[in-house]
Amino acid sequence: MTKTSKQKTGDWGEQCAASFLLQKDYKIVARNFSVHKKGEIDIIAWHNKQYFGKTLCFIEVKTRKQNDGSAERSVGVKKIQSLFSAAYEYCMQCGIDIDHTPIQFEQVSVYFVEGKLVINHYDIPVD
Repeated sequence: MTKTSKQKTGDWGEQCAASFLLQKDYKIVARNFSVHKKGEIDIIAWHNKQYFGKTLCFIEVKTRKQNDGSAERSVGVKKIQSLFSAAYEYCMQCGIDIDHTPIQFEQVSVYFVEGKLVINHYDIPVD
């Protein structure tokens, strides 16, 4: 199956995000982890956080051609819920003790406008 232009742009953005995270000392352990009917996680990585130490990070990547904040706005409640469900399934499949492992949900927004790459990195707050 051939990919659409939008899929190719998304793949390119995920590769940019992965390179960005590697430069920030993230250790990527999985990409495009998918759980049937529960959701998908673009990047899963370990990172040493200042206050929590070794932390398992579940990262959503959004790529846009206009730097207008639309990538950030596109991750709403429904997407966050599916991210949580997929993350839980990943932890169960990999034998990760969620009660004793720091976990962080994050978003990387990739914008490519007029030949310039802009990457924004955020923590997703969890209630």
